[in-house]
Amino acid sequence: MLRSRGMSARVIQHVFRAVVVAKLSYASQAWSGFTSAADLQRLNAFLRRCIRQGFCSTDLTDITVIFDAADETLFRKMLSDGNHLLATLIAIAKFAHLTILDPGAIIGNLFLKSTNYVIAIHPAHLA
Repeated sequence: MLRSRGMSARVIQHVFRAVVVAKLSYASQAWSGFTSAADLQRLNAFLRRCIRQGFCSTDLTDITVIFDAADETLFRKMLSDGNHLLATLIAIAKFAHLTILDPGAIIGNLFLKSTNYVIAIHPAHLA
C-alpha cells in the first residue's frame, strides 16, 4: 500500500521502525525473558520476511538485538534519573542492609543480566 502511494524504500523502513519495531519492543523488558526458543524463531522469521519484502532494513536480523536495545535504554534511564521508579533497584554497595546479587542470579522468574553495575535488593523484597 505504501509503495503504491509512491513512498521510497527508505521511508517505508522508517515507518516499519516507527510502527512494527515499536510494537515489538514495547514493554519487552517485562515479557521478553518469557519467550521460548520457538517464539524467538518465529519473531526472527517475521523479521527476515520483512527484510525480503523491503519493509525492514538489513540491520534488524535478530529480535534479541531489539530486546537488548530496549533493555539498555531502560537501564540508562534508570541511571540518569534518580527519581525513576526503578532506580531504587540500582544501589551502591555501601548499603549494608541490602543483599548484593550476582549477575546471572535468578529471583523467582526474574533473570538478572550481567552488567557492570551492582544490583541490590532490600531483604523485604526477597520474600
